[in-house]
Amino acid sequence: MEKTIFTLAEEKINSYEKSIGELKARIANGTKENLAKYEKKLVELEQKTSDMKKKLEKYKEEGKDKWDSFKLKFNHDLDELGKALKNFTVKSK
Repeated sequence: MEKTIFTLAEEKINSYEKSIGELKARIANGTKENLAKYEKKLVELEQKTSDMKKKLEKYKEEGKDKWDSFKLKFNHDLDELGKALKNFTVKSK
């Protein structure tokens, strides 16, 4: 199993968690109307981040084929989460 993949994924997840915290701080100063809308989106992003963290922690090596499949799907999901955070940042400016 590639330990570096786990380390890189953990770093990305930690970065996403930090970004969510920063976004929460930024929207706290907004209007009540925008606050409710953005809080809901942030809760969804937090849940996705938490789910990704759990998947990574629970993964057990089950052979190369399963590892390759897991890695491919996990990286795709991680990239999608990153895009969602980036798009959230752009839209909330």
